[in-house]
Amino acid sequence: MVDVNRLRVFRAVVASGSVNAAAQHLGYTPSAVSQHLATLQRETRLTLVERNGRGIAPTPVGLELASRSDDLIGSLTRLDGVIEDLREGRTDSLSVSSFASAAEEWLPGVAAAVLQEFPDVQFTFRLNEVETTQVVSADIDIRSEFLDEPPTAMTGYERHVLTTEPYVVVLPRDHPLAQQDEIRFGELGDVPWIDNDPGDTTCGRVVRMAASSCGISPRFVAYAGDHHGAVAFVAAGLGIAVMSRLAAATLPPGAVARPLVSPTPERRIVAFVHGSAMLKPVARRVVELLSDRVGPTA
Repeated sequence: MVDVNRLRVFRAVVASGSVNAAAQHLGYTPSAVSQHLATLQRETRLTLVERNGRGIAPTPVGLELASRSDDLIGSLTRLDGVIEDLREGRTDSLSVSSFASAAEEWLPGVAAAVLQEFPDVQFTFRLNEVETTQVVSADIDIRSEFLDEPPTAMTGYERHVLTTEPYVVVLPRDHPLAQQDEIRFGELGDVPWIDNDPGDTTCGRVVRMAASSCGISPRFVAYAGDHHGAVAFVAAGLGIAVMSRLAAATLPPGAVARPLVSPTPERRIVAFVHGSAMLKPVARRVVELLSDRVGPTA
């Protein structure tokens, strides 16, 4: 039987890229992490890591084990939540993870409506944009997808398409382009940009692909960690930002949003619901409320 804690440590090393980084994230010493790795290799009789310069790197077998253990770790995390609920006397709970703009614009209203019908349920909300692995441990997980790529799938989860959402351009209120009802993407080639999604996320890739399709190489003058920072920079007059309509739902007085055309970047928003969660009336109600709130073409 594989020791689950050692498996968690090994996955942390794979995700973090080094023993030292994993030790820091886990609160262990590097020697303790190394001992866990050595013991796990003896238990499995597999070579999971190998020397790579001054450090180590996972072997192909190690990468396969880390990938195959996603479902196990996700199930154990959910079980931990169940045990905690039982210990605290809670009989109904629901965990929901999502990207930031959905968490801000959709989930508060959905949660308020659900609590009127299920007053004893306890919600746990968290952002999935900051997760370092692909493990999904929430009952409901809301994510973005590319329209032009095959639909994603998660083992053990039902897939519910919520909406297809267009992107908009956020501009300073006094910007010349802000006087137009809609803006051609190609008109943004000569203006300064604020990057609101510098990571390799779905949202950032959607914007980059749209820019490439009309021959634009954005001239970034500032990089913001999220859409809030980007909107603040735009309102201060530093440049424009392209983001999802949901992220631009609430703007300060100094900024406005305009539709983009030729092309109009879009993303698909999907809710993944764990099979066991679908047995809970509260989970089914959350999915219903999300679908009602956003609509098929919201």
